[in-house]
Amino acid sequence: MFQLRARSVALAGVIALIGVATGEASVVAATADQSVTFTVGTYQDIDSLNVTVGLLVVDYEIWNITLPTLTNKAASDFSIEPGLADQWEVSPDGLTVTYRLRDNMKWSDGQPLTADDVAYTINRSRDEEWTNHASVTANLDATVTDARTVVVTSSVPDPKLPILDVYIVPKHIHEAISAEDLPNYDATDNVAGGPFKIVERKEGEFVRLERNPNWYGAKPDMDQVVFRFFADQESEFTALKAGDIDAVDSVPETLYSTLTPGGEIAPIGGNQGSFRELAMNAGCESGIGDGHVALKDIEVRQAINWAIDRQLLLEKTVSGFGSVGLGIGTSASPAWDLEVPEAEQYKFDPDKARTMLDEAGWVDADGDGVREKDGTDLRFRYFDRSVGDAAETTPFITKWLADIGIATDVRTFDEDSLIAQIGKGEYDMFTWGWTPYVDPDPMLSYFTTAEVTTDPDSPLANDANWCNAEYDELYLAQKQELDPVKRRELVQKMLRIFYDEAAYVVLFKYDDLMAIRSDRWSGFEEARQPAKSGPGLFNNTSPAYVMLKYKGGSSGGGGGAVWLGIGAAAILGLTGVSLFIRRRRGTGDDDRE
Repeated sequence: MFQLRARSVALAGVIALIGVATGEASVVAATADQSVTFTVGTYQDIDSLNVTVGLLVVDYEIWNITLPTLTNKAASDFSIEPGLADQWEVSPDGLTVTYRLRDNMKWSDGQPLTADDVAYTINRSRDEEWTNHASVTANLDATVTDARTVVVTSSVPDPKLPILDVYIVPKHIHEAISAEDLPNYDATDNVAGGPFKIVERKEGEFVRLERNPNWYGAKPDMDQVVFRFFADQESEFTALKAGDIDAVDSVPETLYSTLTPGGEIAPIGGNQGSFRELAMNAGCESGIGDGHVALKDIEVRQAINWAIDRQLLLEKTVSGFGSVGLGIGTSASPAWDLEVPEAEQYKFDPDKARTMLDEAGWVDADGDGVREKDGTDLRFRYFDRSVGDAAETTPFITKWLADIGIATDVRTFDEDSLIAQIGKGEYDMFTWGWTPYVDPDPMLSYFTTAEVTTDPDSPLANDANWCNAEYDELYLAQKQELDPVKRRELVQKMLRIFYDEAAYVVLFKYDDLMAIRSDRWSGFEEARQPAKSGPGLFNNTSPAYVMLKYKGGSSGGGGGAVWLGIGAAAILGLTGVSLFIRRRRGTGDDDRE
């Protein structure tokens, strides 16, 4: 996907939910010795523990606390902090960084963690173009001076350096796995270098981690972390209220609005650039598929942008928890957001939209309510997802399109099927969302011509099938611009081009609404990333698992009887429901929501 779109993982029907009771027994047994367990409810099962192929938000959350990085990002403002390296020196030309690692580090299996692991990860991920590494390591070469020193050289100026926060993998494990076999590696041996290590997984039920005794950093208050998978947001929140878990990654807006920082259950939500969009098949010449001819016309796409009431969608879909959409979000930091003068922004103006379509030659000559041109109706295939907020947004959007003379044939897909349709180019428009990383480069890269899909068996990230030569040139320029002010100017130009050419209708930026048992845990405000405005969990580097302080009381994990009741309730109302997938902003690339 990266950012490819995150893939949905369906619940295996009633059987999987019944199995949850068995999974709970395993977790409870593991906590019988009174160890402190921090249990997080999420309705996204993991995609893969293999860091070279996984794509989902929960995957990154687990990697963030099990796999080390050479440098880290501060919880408050994403500034560089020590990781495996506690010292670094940048050459005058900015192309070479010499990192000095901490002494006497070990992987969780007791093997030494050295500069060899770092160099191996950088060089192999570059050569094999690992999904979650390549955007950072593509132009890098790493050499080892000694066990504690690695020299990283970039072939081009790289504004991300000296931050180098791709996940480092254990060489002694990965060197035995060929490039051909690596995508099938399940990583269940979980040799960890972070504060925790994976010790148990039951697919569709939970993943249990224990504290890594060989980790170099501060000792977390929690002995175990359990990620428990639920059918929906309501079940998560019910378990949180019952005290069966300690935190949840997604709270319904109506429930979130009832939470107060001083209560037993406290809100820890925030914004990190996540947004929803209505994407259109803009018909890049190098792309594939059968997109509607009208959407190749920039005036038609602009007219659609004028036809959408973004403010109403924000209020009706997420109860106002976010902001009206402008340009695409490219970073978890708002410093990169597109700035457009008020008078030049798309507003809700259906009359203007109708006028633009008239001028483009699309008129309703036969009075049937649908515009046509040269014998072709202005009728689009409109795809949405079977999960998320599509059920709320689709009726609004299709009505607004109908009001300006555009007909839609709506089809609902699970996320895997929608990915396939987009990959084949057999769509006209669809709704989905993105969550960016901190550096804007990955998100910007998704809309370059190089990311337009040309082979349906290998779908790329440019899901708008849009291309622009000036955008491509600016992308290469910003990628190598070391002056932060000049780089931001280049990024602004790119975002404005994409905004004006209107291949997306950015509907709204939305907040990630989470909650925690504040009667058991403190310190979650300090774990927000970025400070004050960001969420406390499922953020860029997941610092909460080390920063939170245990206040006492019964830690999450709960009793089997409580969990069985929740599972039974889910069974009664679940048939055919799949887990909603949020996409992750992670260490290397952006991810689909």
